Order: sequence, then structure tokens, then C-alpha cells
Amino acid sequence: MDGANHKGIGTVLAVPLKWSIPEENLERINQELEKDVMIRAIHDVKGIDMGNKLVRYKAELDFDGRELTRAYLDKQELNELLEEIKKIDNIDKLEEFMLKHGENIVDMVGGEIDRIEMKIRKKYPEVRHCDLEIL
Repeated sequence: MDGANHKGIGTVLAVPLKWSIPEENLERINQELEKDVMIRAIHDVKGIDMGNKLVRYKAELDFDGRELTRAYLDKQELNELLEEIKKIDNIDKLEEFMLKHGENIVDMVGGEIDRIEMKIRKKYPEVRHCDLEIL
């Protein structure tokens, strides 16, 4: 074996190999996600063993819009919201109301993703990188 081939093999061996985690481990994490009231469905799931007992978990989530809206409403003073609605007397005010509250609901999504990722990392400490995306 000449020096170039020897160096090439050494380089290949130095690259860490990444493997899928066992199906039962992936299923346990998926089941934990499926228990969350905000998640309607999980798609394109990948669990990669990064070596040294470290796992990268990736999934696309279909959020339940009704549950997200319910969580938003739980944080609002509903009597004030009702008064705000009563003042809507034209299309411009309706649009302003919808844009304001629609933006607030969308802003909640980031917080919910962070909450869910933290829950996964806490229950499964081997998951060092959790990448959840909204469909």
C-alpha cells in the first residue's frame, strides 16, 4: 500500500459514522410527542446516533390550530377581548383585530416548540439536538 492510499484510508476512518437510532427508541420519543395536546401529527422523523451516546432528533409537526388558539385565549382577558370585538364596525377594524391576534397566536408557536423540545431533552438526555419544525 502506498502512502496516498494509506492516508486516504486514515481519513475515511477518522470521519465519525452516523447511524439511525434503534426503532424502539425513536418510537418512544414519537409517543412522547404524540401525547402533547398541541401536536396533531408527526412527519418525516429522523433519529441519528452521533456517537458518544448523543442523539440528533428531527421531526416535522402538524400543530392543532384549535389547541393553539385555545392556549392563546387562556392567556387573554376575555371580557376585554369581547369589548374589543364589540367596537368592530367596519372592515378595516376587523382586519386590524385579526392581524393583531393572528400575529400573537403565530408568535406563540415558537414558545410551544421550545417547550416541547425542552420536554424531549429532559426526558431523553441523550437527545442533545432536537430539531422540530412546523408543517
